[in-house]
Amino acid sequence: MSVRSAIRPRRTLADRAAPGAGATPRRAVLAGVMPGGMWSRELLVTAGRPRALALRITVPLALAVPLIAGGAPTFWAAMLLTVLCAMVGAVGSGMTLARARACGLLSRLAATPGPPRRTVTAWVLAATAVDALQLLPALAVVAVGGGEAAWWSGLAAAAFCTLLVANVLGCALAVAAAGAAEVLLDVAVVLAPLLYFAGLFTGVPREGWRGVVATVDPFSHLQSALVGILAGDPAHSLPTVLAASAAWSALALLALVPISGALMRRP
Repeated sequence: MSVRSAIRPRRTLADRAAPGAGATPRRAVLAGVMPGGMWSRELLVTAGRPRALALRITVPLALAVPLIAGGAPTFWAAMLLTVLCAMVGAVGSGMTLARARACGLLSRLAATPGPPRRTVTAWVLAATAVDALQLLPALAVVAVGGGEAAWWSGLAAAAFCTLLVANVLGCALAVAAAGAAEVLLDVAVVLAPLLYFAGLFTGVPREGWRGVVATVDPFSHLQSALVGILAGDPAHSLPTVLAASAAWSALALLALVPISGALMRRP
């Protein structure tokens, strides 16, 4: 079984029902285009829902523009945008994979040639890229409005790392959750302490055990990059943000190896 045939939507009995009154059913956008893999599937699903795509781009913009135009304190602006990135990645991938697991799509994909990690990794990378494209206008507003061009590379690296780690976290929660609705609760329960120890709500400590924990927390570096680009006083330097983002991105991809097998087993 090929990946293309595994991800082909199955026709229901209602779709095959014969007699009709002559009415032609409406077809979804790009309904006749078949994806050849998980990358193209994510892109086709996103492009096939233009209204949802416009909403996902508009909401982050609606948050970012007032923060920058209104001169919000750098700490609060960075906190809000970091939480937004983490939630977008974790909730999106967690709910999508939980639904795909419940309806049997992942079980069909498990029967295709190749190891499970290849399929899940392609899916996660594609989802991360789509999330990054949806958040790009809002991050561009922050980058241009902040004025600190030296931090642009740090913002790009930390934002991609945050989305990738959040998407992998969503995968792990999809394995444990009983359904898509439960993923929302699990994301809140797991993300809240991670964001707290990152210093998003109380500030990143510069010393002590909490300072060490915040340094290794993957979400603290996006906050530092946002504070830096908004001409604030970031807790981490630019080289630290770049190095930590690269390290956490590699660790997130390695974590997909054990997660993939459990995710693609029939629940």
